[in-house]
Amino acid sequence: MTLSETKQDTDRERRGAAVPLLELKDLRTYFYSEEGVARAVDGVSYTLLEGETLGVVGESGCGKSVTALSVMQLIPIPPGKIVDGEILFRGKNLLELTGAEMRKIRGNEIAMIFQEPMTALNPVYTVGNQIIETVMLHQGLSKLAARDRAIEMLSKVGIPSPESRVDDYPHQLSGGMRQRVMIAMAMSCGPSLLIADEPSTALDVTIQAQILNLIAELQEDTGMSVLLITHDLAVIAETADHVAVMYAGKVVEYAGTPELFERPRHPYTIGLFRSLPDLAAPGQRLPTIPGVVPSAFHFPSGCRFRTRCSIATDLCARSEPPLAKVADSTDVHTVACHHLAEAQTL
Repeated sequence: MTLSETKQDTDRERRGAAVPLLELKDLRTYFYSEEGVARAVDGVSYTLLEGETLGVVGESGCGKSVTALSVMQLIPIPPGKIVDGEILFRGKNLLELTGAEMRKIRGNEIAMIFQEPMTALNPVYTVGNQIIETVMLHQGLSKLAARDRAIEMLSKVGIPSPESRVDDYPHQLSGGMRQRVMIAMAMSCGPSLLIADEPSTALDVTIQAQILNLIAELQEDTGMSVLLITHDLAVIAETADHVAVMYAGKVVEYAGTPELFERPRHPYTIGLFRSLPDLAAPGQRLPTIPGVVPSAFHFPSGCRFRTRCSIATDLCARSEPPLAKVADSTDVHTVACHHLAEAQTL
């Protein structure tokens, strides 16, 4: 037995014995407008264990961020509404909590790094004051102690001269430094779960690597779990233990990272991998997935990927495939496709 196989066996045993930190069950979040009902998240289920990183991937508009905002209960109401499902955190359904109970968890036990730090940070307050407010609210520290904590966290995330930078305003910092401030704020209360929504999207490649390495280091130090939302499969390969592939408001494939990268099963996942650049063939034109993600107002019948899938049949139009376990998988591997055998010939 190889070292990789031994690790997979250990991971399976750990997942079988562990109580999930976060578990989504058939989550549905809809948006209501004059145009109709947008089913942005339409039956999403996945599990995240203590200390684990779950990567959530998919094209823009597939429901990744709305799922995360649903966990945080930051969906604007109206027009949005969580209409069904469960969000279990340590076995407790967050959707059954009062607003006051949820505020105690949000930012304290569950923290989130948003896509764009310039809009997430308040421009009229110093970055230090924004961290201080979070710490005072959730940890009950005095303002002086909270300021010391803010300086400590800025130092931990690699902000130079944190004693002076704590009094800077967001516009005085670079994009990379603002993202570090967001991480410092998210980590200031020692959360059990960090949701990172495209944490390096607007940054150059060097800064992206620094931010992702920083999150990994903080995770190793604290043992927190990370829900990493991204469209970058290279990032997933380096950081995630398991991956949920989303398309049109649903999870279409869920697997351990090694198995997903070695043998993707869903036609959509296969298409995503094919679109990655091949360093061995520079200049070669990249294959693309034809068409676009359908509007959440007008999903096609049956399988939602069928309008872009080369192996779709009448069955795909008539019946929506369930997310079912792959029989020959070596890990937890589920796929929603009627034609798994044909997909392997793509």
